[in-house]
Amino acid sequence: MTNQLPLEVRFLKRYARQLHMAGVPAHLFERMLTALADRLGFDCQVLSSPTAIFLSFHYLGDEDDQRPIPMQLERMKPAAVNLGNTADLYHLGNCLLDGKVSVEDAYADLRDWRPEQLYALWLQIICWGLTGGAVAVMLSTSWAGIAAASLTCALLGVLVTQAGETLREGGLEAIAALFSTFLVFSLNRLVPGLDVFVVIMSSLIVLIPGLGLTIAVTELSTDHLASGSARLSGALVTMLKLSLGVLMGTVIVAWFGWSTDTVLVQPLIAPPDWFRWPALVAAAFSFAVLFSARKKDFHIAMLAAIISYMISRAGVAAGGLEFGVLLASMSIAILANLYGRVFKQTGALIRVPGIILLVPGTMGYNGATALFLDGGADIADTTLLALRLLISLVGGLLFGNTLLPPRRGH
Repeated sequence: MTNQLPLEVRFLKRYARQLHMAGVPAHLFERMLTALADRLGFDCQVLSSPTAIFLSFHYLGDEDDQRPIPMQLERMKPAAVNLGNTADLYHLGNCLLDGKVSVEDAYADLRDWRPEQLYALWLQIICWGLTGGAVAVMLSTSWAGIAAASLTCALLGVLVTQAGETLREGGLEAIAALFSTFLVFSLNRLVPGLDVFVVIMSSLIVLIPGLGLTIAVTELSTDHLASGSARLSGALVTMLKLSLGVLMGTVIVAWFGWSTDTVLVQPLIAPPDWFRWPALVAAAFSFAVLFSARKKDFHIAMLAAIISYMISRAGVAAGGLEFGVLLASMSIAILANLYGRVFKQTGALIRVPGIILLVPGTMGYNGATALFLDGGADIADTTLLALRLLISLVGGLLFGNTLLPPRRGH
């Protein structure tokens, strides 16, 4: 008969599982786990990747390993970011770090932990549509293009949320991109003059792994090479799936004899410039819902996205596109760490919504699609621009964390 693991180890194991399911990046994940383990009297070595967690424990001061603890392995699935679950878990972890709850009470809370999607399916679908329409506004397309992007993105939301496990583990992104391409070209037959590839990109914005790409490079920059490499590979494969779906869609519409020439025969009416601001508010609201921010944190997530966009606009006007992204990401990192220090809560509530409109995923998608659709004529310029933006974004986050380090465990 084997001995039962210490209560502290059982708690840390459950906590690690829930933290991973909430989509916490490896560098933040390991920082919180090691801080909690030290508080509970253990030295913990953590290796986190998108698909697995390795935990090694031993008692502090047990140099001769007189009380050995078996290494713990948890096989996990790649998780989407869940801000509500992350905030609740960080609150529990901070209470334990500050001595406000005992490990027995914290473990009891985790045993009954049932994270759920905070918002109804109908609201999620609406937010998919709002996101596609808002991005179409920011990409300066027409009113008809905005409506087409909103409709297509909402239908993709139904497809993605209702897809079975087998489809999720296979070519869901490629199927979604194929469906989006076919539907947008169909709408272009009804309303000629759509900028079809801009509309397709806008409709696919929720699936484009810009945030995952940014997290991957951040993990690589903080020497979490295993997790960063795996996440980077996953993001690149997702972009290739999306591009393959667009390629297949254009081939199919060509079979129908539909022209793939995107030159406008007659320009369609576009919204005025001031319409970007209500579109920004709609995008901020939608991302807060899709990232499952708690209702009491909703205003924080929305303000973070709006402030980030405004800072980036000012930075672009002052020093160009790369400087705007650098300035915005650095400001968001500082604000996130300041929020974590003052309110003892996860900075992800500000960091994730703040960088979501800055990530260069659409540029990466543009480059991969160009490789299929025009032989890669513009892929070099597009790839270099995406790389510069990505370096600016990650550099800003690292500079911000250096100027104002996060709270212990964050």
